[in-house]
Amino acid sequence: MQADIHARLAALERSNRHLRALLLATALAVPFLIALIVAGFARPTGGGQITADSLRVRELVVLDSLGTVRVRLGAHLPDAIIDGKPLRRGEDASGILLYDDGGRERSGYVTFAPSRNVALTLDTRDRQVALLAADPLNGVAARLWGGTNWVDMRADTGGAHLSVGRSNELVFWQPPLTETEAAADCSDLKAELSHVNPQPPVDKILAACKMHLPDSVCRECLGVP
Repeated sequence: MQADIHARLAALERSNRHLRALLLATALAVPFLIALIVAGFARPTGGGQITADSLRVRELVVLDSLGTVRVRLGAHLPDAIIDGKPLRRGEDASGILLYDDGGRERSGYVTFAPSRNVALTLDTRDRQVALLAADPLNGVAARLWGGTNWVDMRADTGGAHLSVGRSNELVFWQPPLTETEAAADCSDLKAELSHVNPQPPVDKILAACKMHLPDSVCRECLGVP
């Protein structure tokens, strides 16, 4: 149930900042991939050179000498595989995925449908650790995290925000929340909690809240001293 609370609060935070949690990749792969396309799918010419004016495919998969998938370019990309289990991306994704020599997905550069968000991400072999994302209108976000610590930057036409988390708690944020913003976040939090049944213990709700809002705001909202 605690996981359900975390998921709802994460969704709430993304909605408030006009961005959704997004997966995937690295822009440095683009020139490399273009070179592979030109080298691997074209007409031979004199001197062993090959050229192509146009290539229309739904998917291009690049294998290394051992047959391991290292690059995937396509529309309707497959879900990620973590520890042998599929991890849903939440939306249909198109773009580029990169894999290490063990076949583990490590990064990507994709657009999502129907949200039309675009994301660039980097992963360790276990989890995502870097994200740069933009929505289709004016919002942009950058997030770096390791374990229970993170740095988050967001901006849109309404302003810019910086937050830092340590040990799963928000410890620094600028600019500070106004009373109006705090009241609105509290109202949204309670609305989300109304959909959770049975209600988890207050300490679990407080811990989840403190990952997204200042401790003082969470305690006042939940009536916890």
